[in-house]
Amino acid sequence: MTSATFGDVQVLLEDLDFPADKDHIVAHAAARGAADDSPAAKALRAMPPDLYRDISEIRSSLDLADEPPD
Repeated sequence: MTSATFGDVQVLLEDLDFPADKDHIVAHAAARGAADDSPAAKALRAMPPDLYRDISEIRSSLDLADEPPD
């Protein structure tokens, strides 16, 4: 199974306007090309329903690797 990194999520959310709630974040990632079954999209859907003020708040809500595995 492939796992997403935070870098994968950052690419999908690079032009996201904050604050943003979970539903808006997931929809934004999908609009940027995240497949429903991609690890990054799954991780975003697993976030708590909340209002996120910036990318660092999203990062702390995700259980993702910082770097891709070797």
